[in-house]
Amino acid sequence: MNDTVSKGRPQAVGVPSLAVSTYIAAVLLGAVALAVLAWRIHPLHTNAPLSTDIVALVVLCLLGVVSSASKERNVGGRGRISFSFTSIILLAAVAMLGPFGAAVVGAVTHLLEVNKLRVEVRLFNIGMTSAIGAAGGFVYLMAGGATGVSGTRGVGPLLLHVGLPVLLADIVICLLNAVVLSGIVRLTQGTPMRPFVLGMLGTSGPAYIGYGLIGFLFVILWVPAKVGPASALLILAPLFVARWAFVQYGEEQRAHERTLSALVAAVETKDLYTRGHSERVALLCDLMAGSLALSHQDTEALRFAGMLHDIGKIAIPTRVLRKAEKLSDADLVGVATHAARGVEMVRDIEFLKGSTEAILHHHERMDGRGYPAGLRGEDIPLLSRIIAVADAFDSLTTARFHRDAHTVEEAVAQLHERAGTQFDPSILAALERGLARHLWEPTRLEQTLIATAGRAFDHDDPASSDLMAGRAGHELVSHAYHGVRSAEAGDNAASESVP
Repeated sequence: MNDTVSKGRPQAVGVPSLAVSTYIAAVLLGAVALAVLAWRIHPLHTNAPLSTDIVALVVLCLLGVVSSASKERNVGGRGRISFSFTSIILLAAVAMLGPFGAAVVGAVTHLLEVNKLRVEVRLFNIGMTSAIGAAGGFVYLMAGGATGVSGTRGVGPLLLHVGLPVLLADIVICLLNAVVLSGIVRLTQGTPMRPFVLGMLGTSGPAYIGYGLIGFLFVILWVPAKVGPASALLILAPLFVARWAFVQYGEEQRAHERTLSALVAAVETKDLYTRGHSERVALLCDLMAGSLALSHQDTEALRFAGMLHDIGKIAIPTRVLRKAEKLSDADLVGVATHAARGVEMVRDIEFLKGSTEAILHHHERMDGRGYPAGLRGEDIPLLSRIIAVADAFDSLTTARFHRDAHTVEEAVAQLHERAGTQFDPSILAALERGLARHLWEPTRLEQTLIATAGRAFDHDDPASSDLMAGRAGHELVSHAYHGVRSAEAGDNAASESVP
């Protein structure tokens, strides 16, 4: 049983299956209509059993099926990246066979797909890929694309009448793919269409540029260079090697995700109020990273740190974590050491090297009254300042034993009251920009879980930061911070002494 009712993110909407079925039927009917129109405008040359068009159609359909079967999905375990040659093959069909041929290649690619898929998923994929293939073909023709590529000679004419139209068709295919997918995701998961489309274009858009260039080269080798179907080997063989490397990278990323999941599960078992908290903090960090224009490397380090910022709670006695009132200075010091203890636990994990500073300093304050090092202002690492805001925001928007969850507006207002003292104002602005693009729902835990957890001390609540600063102070916990630094210095000295 899931202990969380609302997890601080857009929730799946209970839509009748009729709505999904209707949408899939509409996509299929649209694909059929486009295919019929395509045949009337630009039919295939089928006057001979082994005509050039028939050979190209058969070969491209086979390549499409192979590409779909070998598609690598879910790299990193988050489903944000996939690796497939289908778009390249679809673009080659657009240039060599026109809109009808591209529609057929798109349909056959998923009709004969060997992967086990639900019927409705297969039908949707058939309709969508066929429709966007036909649409790309129409754009190719309207852009002056050569209907007989074999008669096109010279670099200039090839670029003007093949390369440019293929690129425009590529852009349309990319846009339509995102839009049509956003519709089905909206109906099945409740995800708003606009953010989904923008997200897809941001992650897949650059890849589609590469697909367009490779598709153009594929056509050039096949027709003007007269390499024929053998051009598939010249183009796709190196891509399969790249796919192999991509798969290895994916396996490594999934191993990282499994490590993170195991560590987070350990924290959530120790402190019941952290159920889903680490994941939500990481998601909030992602929202802010986009508006702060962080690099991919920093974004990954930030996400890892967001997931593991509370890992040090494992070392804190449960009686202290469950205590709600009359916390002694020793209790507060115990809680305050969780950041430094967390770093001690993960500092030897290689892929977390870039995240340790963010974990260590995520409870520092802009006024220098935070812990463990009492850093001030921009001396606090940027990633730590981001986690501090995400951590407090999720605390305020999560229901506790003694209070309901604050609304998003109430939580943001409370954070603004502490801008410049506890939180970085520029990071608060980044949070607001992120929340403007993504619906965020307050988190309400199951009543049985809340009753079990009781009124435990919430060290992430902004008011608790004042309590820690006033009674514990970073001087009382600095020994933990210096202990981490001493251990790191020892590691560095040991590594330098190795010949």
